[in-house]
Amino acid sequence: MLRTHLLLVWHSRTGLARHMADALEAGAHAAAEEMEAADSFAVVRRRAQDATVEDVLSAHSYIFCAPENLASTSGEMLEFFHRTYYHAFAVDEEAAAGGDYAEASRLLGRPCAVAVAAGSDGRSAAAQMERICQGWRLRPVAPALVHRNGLVQTKENILAAKECPPSLREQCVELGGLVAATALLAEG
Repeated sequence: MLRTHLLLVWHSRTGLARHMADALEAGAHAAAEEMEAADSFAVVRRRAQDATVEDVLSAHSYIFCAPENLASTSGEMLEFFHRTYYHAFAVDEEAAAGGDYAEASRLLGRPCAVAVAAGSDGRSAAAQMERICQGWRLRPVAPALVHRNGLVQTKENILAAKECPPSLREQCVELGGLVAATALLAEG
């Protein structure tokens, strides 16, 4: 039986993005259950440091979840993108043989979503990941989910372990479900 794979790549420093990833995954599974497609659906969940090119190429949809660090996407998440980005393109051999070099995204049109755990902003991290998804020619199913914890940005607050508030958990469940449902409908 063909399975629809959702790749959930995440990185967390203080626990919040990990909790968000938990809720994103739960929402994806709940949507598959509701659509009576649980037997043909799988979430492939990878820490950013462990995600591979093969994971990216074999997925039917994507969720990227990471914290914002110093007004940027976290370094480990960026390293994941650096390791995998260019492998998602194929050279058009026919055009190249004719003297015209052309590449095409092997991920064209696949659904995706971005989630960011932030302190007071988060826009830069979201914009970075959205731009990478745009470059891959992925299709966003919703605007980036950016959670701002609103804490005063002191060293102690920034480095402290964080929990996922219930309202954020609900948003993550909804977003995970939306990506899963979109992928399942596209594959169906």
